[in-house]
Amino acid sequence: MICHFRKISCVLLLTTQMGNATAQKEIASLPAANDSSYGYTAANPVKLKKGNVERSILHTMDYLAGLVTADNQALVLIKRISVPAPGRSATAVSERFGVAKPGILDKYVFVTATSKDTITLFVDIYNKSKTMIPAGLKYVQP
Repeated sequence: MICHFRKISCVLLLTTQMGNATAQKEIASLPAANDSSYGYTAANPVKLKKGNVERSILHTMDYLAGLVTADNQALVLIKRISVPAPGRSATAVSERFGVAKPGILDKYVFVTATSKDTITLFVDIYNKSKTMIPAGLKYVQP
């Protein structure tokens, strides 16, 4: 039983890593946003829907893992919280657990590695749109 589980785990791990490499190449070719509010406000989040919720979460992790500042400072995650999308109530967030629901954004707070500046990004994994890299950031394949 353990041996069988290990084989399945190895196959899943390899498949995930191959998928990540493809996703990272795709993300690396994204254009920079001209709109300075893109990704930085709840009203204009980065929309990263990629199939079902689980795939969207993995895609978000790939996207965020490679973001650095224009001067190559890494972004260190401080916290991630769920917030209601504009026009939605806080009830949408509290009802989220156990069921994935639209109307919720993920708010990521980072600090830059060297200058210790705070950067907040808003991500929507429930809706799809043209994805770009927020102004002042760039994507470097991890």
